[in-house]
Amino acid sequence: MKTTVLLTFFCFFIGSSAFSQSDGDLIRHTIQNYFNGTAYSYLDQIESAFYSEATLYLENTKGEMLKLSPAEYIAFFKKNKPGTFGGRYSKILSIEQEGNLAQVSAEILVPSRNRRYLDVFITRRMDDGRWLIVSKAANSAPIKE
Repeated sequence: MKTTVLLTFFCFFIGSSAFSQSDGDLIRHTIQNYFNGTAYSYLDQIESAFYSEATLYLENTKGEMLKLSPAEYIAFFKKNKPGTFGGRYSKILSIEQEGNLAQVSAEILVPSRNRRYLDVFITRRMDDGRWLIVSKAANSAPIKE
């Protein structure tokens, strides 16, 4: 009887662990929503990655700093047809998590504009368990051959 109880508990523990997502997976999912949304102009997907009161600091091609809300940033993608690839190739470079905060560095290449963007996202685990981008800073430079 004792063996059956232990075996049942062990199977339940292993089964529930297999189906739960780690914080790292959830952070990657949020950033992937951002990548996919911006690459294909899926406005809802971009919006789902951001905390509504997030602040974004972007550098334009002249080196000037822009401060935007998520809604202002999403507006850049409204002119594009949803579902059409916009030529953005993105990858996560690193994730550093400590408790409810994580810093994510990413590279976005846009060959048609000869631009390489380095994005740094600050994400936070919300009370409901989702990870959202609360801040983003980005700069750009020409793509190095």
